[in-house]
Amino acid sequence: MISKNRIFLLYLLGLVLCFEKSHGQDPVFSQVFFNPTMLNPSYAGASKDMRLGIIYRNQWTMIDMPYSTFGVSFDRRIDFGPSWKHSFRNSRYQSSGRSGFGINIMSDVEGKGTFSRNTLDLIYSYGIQPTYNSHVRFGLQTSAIFRTRSFSGLVFPDMIDPAGNVIGNSDAVGYTTWNYDIGLGVAGDFENFYGGFAVHHLLKPVEASFSGGKAYIPRKYTFHIGADFNLYKWRRFKEVLLFSPNVIYIQQLNFNQLNVGFYLSKNWAVAGLWFRENLSLNSHSFVVTLGYADYMFRIGYSYDFSIMQHGLRGLPTSSHEVTLGWNFEYKRGKKKYRYIKCPKF
Repeated sequence: MISKNRIFLLYLLGLVLCFEKSHGQDPVFSQVFFNPTMLNPSYAGASKDMRLGIIYRNQWTMIDMPYSTFGVSFDRRIDFGPSWKHSFRNSRYQSSGRSGFGINIMSDVEGKGTFSRNTLDLIYSYGIQPTYNSHVRFGLQTSAIFRTRSFSGLVFPDMIDPAGNVIGNSDAVGYTTWNYDIGLGVAGDFENFYGGFAVHHLLKPVEASFSGGKAYIPRKYTFHIGADFNLYKWRRFKEVLLFSPNVIYIQQLNFNQLNVGFYLSKNWAVAGLWFRENLSLNSHSFVVTLGYADYMFRIGYSYDFSIMQHGLRGLPTSSHEVTLGWNFEYKRGKKKYRYIKCPKF
């Protein structure tokens, strides 16, 4: 006869797997451009420097078991042979046909480690320069996904005595599965404007198997567009006050999200304000970002809070995000390249 804790475990697994099958989605960061290769693989090697970034997100901090996501990314340019020049409308410009490499490591933990997903992404990108003031890059991402279920920390009904104290330990064991995946992306810029499109989970890898079916990770589609404007340009100041409006649309199965916001950058200071709308109209959030960025070091903080759903929800559904980044300059050489514009955070 199956014990009560086994019945409870099977019931819990059924709920989780059904939820994943219907509504599974990837973690979404607020500082989407801080680790741009997580947004779009074509950004690998798209900067004038090698980039190392660390990001931590703590979501729904007021509940007993918040969601925590940790990520690390690194990308750099890879040169294969000499660059070349072309002529275009009687002008000459330097080609940016070059390769890039990137690596992402991300860990998403739910329920204090009861459920976790760890991913390792390897990225290759290639860039071309169609015209003097434009640049296009293409990216290919391969991923290994490790999914862990750990039930040792769960408390079952037969482990609670009449006084409400937890006694004994659960004999439930967990398991780990792994799978592989592929993602594609394209990004580019033209004068002040930049943008791109990416598709993740092309193979729709199996998230979990259970009696009667399987749960898959649905494909995720991301479209982003933005621009940079110097607000001091029309006032004839030599200083730069950079205004960067952006729009990001993400669709994954039944999940649709629209992010609309902007950044203001002056010298080393960066500030941003975003409005994030779930297109099912049941979730509306503001995101406030503050950061410091110089030629070598970046640090940022974001705070998310929800609005307009049964009033101001505030702290119970708030999220905190902290980022740290370093830029490493390449050895000086004769080659000069163009790079895709991208916000710092």
